[in-house]
Amino acid sequence: MASQQRTNVEIVREGYEAFNEGDFETAMERFDDDIEWICPDGIRYGGTYHGPEEVGGFFERVTSDIDGLQLDIDRFIDGGDTVVVVGKTRGTASETGETLEYPFAHVLDLEDGRMTRFQEYPDTAQMEQALGP
Repeated sequence: MASQQRTNVEIVREGYEAFNEGDFETAMERFDDDIEWICPDGIRYGGTYHGPEEVGGFFERVTSDIDGLQLDIDRFIDGGDTVVVVGKTRGTASETGETLEYPFAHVLDLEDGRMTRFQEYPDTAQMEQALGP
């Protein structure tokens, strides 16, 4: 019997599950070597990160600023080579002790089962209110 190939949604879902467990290495196994990770300019983590090493550094910064960081997924939208993830970021801001909860949409592009591009659309007002600038 032939092995069943995983869908892009399954690959993305597995990455989010690993991230929520704090297993960044497993999450990043799904990244292409040239992944482009884009966060909105003007926020604490704003900018574009290139490659797994820079994205790993981004993960370290975010998880040091947000205790108990979890990405609660409401749904995955299958667009073939593009997967949209809608959910909420939850945790506690390390500096302020404020409970953090803000909605997001993530747009991920995949090629041959590897994530090549990630673009984040968080509710920046709620994010900045809890984390500070």
